[in-house]
Amino acid sequence: MNKEKSLISKKDLVKSWLIWENFPQTCYNYERMMGQAVAHVFVPASRKFYQNDPAKKKEMMKREIEFFNVHVEFGSVIIGMIIAMEEQKAKGKEIPGEFITSLKTSMMGPLSGVGDTIYQGVLIPILLAICIDITLKGTIWGAILYFVLMFAFSWIFSYANFMFGYRAGAEAVMDFLEKGILNKILKGAEVMGCMVMGGLVSSYVKITVPLKIVTSTQTFSIQKQFLDVLMPNILPFCFTLLILFLLKRGWHSLKVIGLIIVIGILGGLFGILGV
Repeated sequence: MNKEKSLISKKDLVKSWLIWENFPQTCYNYERMMGQAVAHVFVPASRKFYQNDPAKKKEMMKREIEFFNVHVEFGSVIIGMIIAMEEQKAKGKEIPGEFITSLKTSMMGPLSGVGDTIYQGVLIPILLAICIDITLKGTIWGAILYFVLMFAFSWIFSYANFMFGYRAGAEAVMDFLEKGILNKILKGAEVMGCMVMGGLVSSYVKITVPLKIVTSTQTFSIQKQFLDVLMPNILPFCFTLLILFLLKRGWHSLKVIGLIIVIGILGGLFGILGV
């Protein structure tokens, strides 16, 4: 593919990538999810692939506007790959439109899973933990640093992913999936995510029991002389497990938040809980 003359310029590829990175959910709906954004991405390419063939241009755009939903940065490799396949189809290669659609939709799940896990379970919690600590020291630089790092990482990774998909095409990406590399990455990210969340729980979830047992000879602190001796941060740990249990039992997040508010108010009112 690289030795053949390309139908699309580097400028058009960058333009398509910018559309994907900046406007993936501007027309988000439950019928097509990101489908309209994908069709928007293919506007620059369609002008080069089928300049004098409106019928084939419409056929391609109808194919690309179909249901699609994926993690934006990790899913950019799919968009680059599909542009490469559509280019080969425009050159006359026998690539069925159904194959392009099937390949695109079959890769949504794996890349969404690994993308959401790494971003929401690892990257965002780590950056937030670092930047919140900086902000709590009385400076705005923590918030600025978080914005800059997230912006830079997302753009750099998304662009590299997009261009890799275009250069490699479907064959390399599918080989990547078939070898189980994504599953290994996902497993490692899950383990790291659990470690990160455990650290965040111990650092930011604060629950104490201020109750004390007073006798004629001594004062016994339930928190310091019992709970902390038994296991430091045992209450935040148990409370986090309770929330996880309720979510797995099907509790809605708003219901869980309501429960936390009620427990906090009652615990503080009766002097049972503190921070």
